[in-house]
Amino acid sequence: MAEICPVCDKKINMFSLDTIQGVDIHGDCRDAFSKNPELYGGKAIEKTENADDQFDLGLFPDNDKSVHVKSFNMPFLDMVMFMVKWAIASIPAFIILFIIGAIFTTIFGVSLLSFFK
Repeated sequence: MAEICPVCDKKINMFSLDTIQGVDIHGDCRDAFSKNPELYGGKAIEKTENADDQFDLGLFPDNDKSVHVKSFNMPFLDMVMFMVKWAIASIPAFIILFIIGAIFTTIFGVSLLSFFK
């Protein structure tokens, strides 16, 4: 998936992908695309008298903005690197949980031993 952003001519990865009017661009290039979408393969936006019609901030609950992911395509090596990083990132969490468990074992283990004597 080596797509090129038509705005800045740089490679788009899955973390910076933003699709506007069916054109894949970087999230940072959104403002430049919005100023002149016809230049980058989009359609010009017709202006209305009421500016609230163009922008939906999603502040009201009647607008359903749910997302249903059916599938995604991820290269094997990228997935392996993601899983390795995930495993390395979990090491501090296991250390913290071990320390908390040792503290609880010390507190409650000593009190239970004295209870059964």
